[in-house]
Amino acid sequence: MVDFRVADAQDLPFEDDLFDAVITESVTAFPEDKQRAVNEYVRVTKPGGYVGLNESIWLKVPPPPELVAWASQEVGANVKPLTSDGWAGLLAGAGLREIIARTYEIDTRSEARGILRRYGYGGMLRVLCRMLSLYARSPAYRRFVKGVREGGGVTPENLDEYFGYGVYVGRK
Repeated sequence: MVDFRVADAQDLPFEDDLFDAVITESVTAFPEDKQRAVNEYVRVTKPGGYVGLNESIWLKVPPPPELVAWASQEVGANVKPLTSDGWAGLLAGAGLREIIARTYEIDTRSEARGILRRYGYGGMLRVLCRMLSLYARSPAYRRFVKGVREGGGVTPENLDEYFGYGVYVGRK
């Protein structure tokens, strides 16, 4: 059985030491106070348990301003990726030990081709229908699409050089 809850990562509605593991994917890049969010993950994790993050990273810093703008626009929010050391530092700052960090480059062209293989034509058609339905119903989504179009809607050429992802795990 699964219980879903919507909550602020910086103020989780759970008691201390409740979970064996807390795992997030593309969550912690969004809050302004990332350390506060990681501290919350640790608070709700049992002693000896694990906290894991899968997050976007800057492979090289500083990234060019157009890449920073692209990252924010592409996900539709004010995302702020960190470097690999930055993410690992958040786990250490929250008191975790045995920290493991793995970083990965992204081949955007290969990723784009993989989407079609992964979802197939029928899956992509369903995604397109959902996007059109959302566009018709949501003024906020229409504004987002307009912003992407005005920003060129094109993946920057040098993205693969700067943008990647990392997996970070620490033990409480």
